[in-house]
Amino acid sequence: MIFVSAAELSADIYASLLVSQLHLKSFGVGGDNLRKAGTEIILPMEEFQIGGLFEIIHKLPELKRKLSFLTKEILRRKPSLLLLVDFPDLHLRLAKKVKSKLKIPVVHYISPTVWAWREGRMKTIKSLIDLELLIYPFEEDIYRKWKVPYKFIGHPLFEIVKPEMGEEKFRRKYRLEGDFIIVLPGSRPQELKYHMGILREFSRIFKEKHKIELLLLVAPSVKKEIEKYDIGNFILLFENKYSAMAYSKMVLSASGTANLEAAILERPLVVFYRLSPITFLFKPIVKLRNYSIVNILSGKEIARELIQRELTPENLLKETEKLLFDQGKREKMKEEFRRIKTLFPKASASSIAAKTISSLL
Repeated sequence: MIFVSAAELSADIYASLLVSQLHLKSFGVGGDNLRKAGTEIILPMEEFQIGGLFEIIHKLPELKRKLSFLTKEILRRKPSLLLLVDFPDLHLRLAKKVKSKLKIPVVHYISPTVWAWREGRMKTIKSLIDLELLIYPFEEDIYRKWKVPYKFIGHPLFEIVKPEMGEEKFRRKYRLEGDFIIVLPGSRPQELKYHMGILREFSRIFKEKHKIELLLLVAPSVKKEIEKYDIGNFILLFENKYSAMAYSKMVLSASGTANLEAAILERPLVVFYRLSPITFLFKPIVKLRNYSIVNILSGKEIARELIQRELTPENLLKETEKLLFDQGKREKMKEEFRRIKTLFPKASASSIAAKTISSLL
């Protein structure tokens, strides 16, 4: 029996794929995906989905109680391994509490972004984590440098990112005849706050010049939040994400996981992002030149990034038109996306992780 903790939606999906291949009894923190994979959920992941800084401070006593409950359950049940997925702020604390009383291996899946900032966390990771499962090839250097046991397994997105239906069926379902562009505004309320005004104005000036449809792909996490905003000339889309991206002419996306999804589907991409001015002041402590994971993997800016003040409706229109009508530029980007995909193992991340964990046990 193992303990699994996945306190966010993406972690719940990735953990469920891995647990399905392990064929071991498991209990822990998760959502519907882990539950369907057979894990006994003793604390639902929603219990850890807290908003901003002030809300976190207000709920600290409650979070401590939950951490204490999980620790007691682990000590009582004595699993043979802890599998902690993402969310290092929670999981490193849990690992510390458990390891002081129970000598079992701790595996962490999805490394903190120590390659971008706060490398000092590697000291804590080295003292608490027996094996780190890495999803990006460039993460190996830092774990090798700190002499922390690791295994590069590749990204679980390669198992997930596939069109849900054929193109003809998709177009018929949404009554789409010509070309269309997919726009992903972000999956957090704060991202909608800083992006939607600009995207609405972009949709207005774009539709004045072009007949191409604009589809706003809204994440489940902000489905209710989007109701607060004027969506301009967008068509709202809440499902069939990968079909929409795969059959689109191009993708405009907030910096995040969706950028890698676009690369996997080989869709031309423009990246944008805005932070609060105060948060942006901390950018100098980040060690990377680029925000988007596709550019980090490439080592250069292959997808144009419109960040902070550069993100205006006019700039977004200009970059969209460049990529939309320059076939050479589109093909060059697709070729680079194909090269990026060769950086990852051919075998699925979940199967490599399952074999690695089985060997550890």
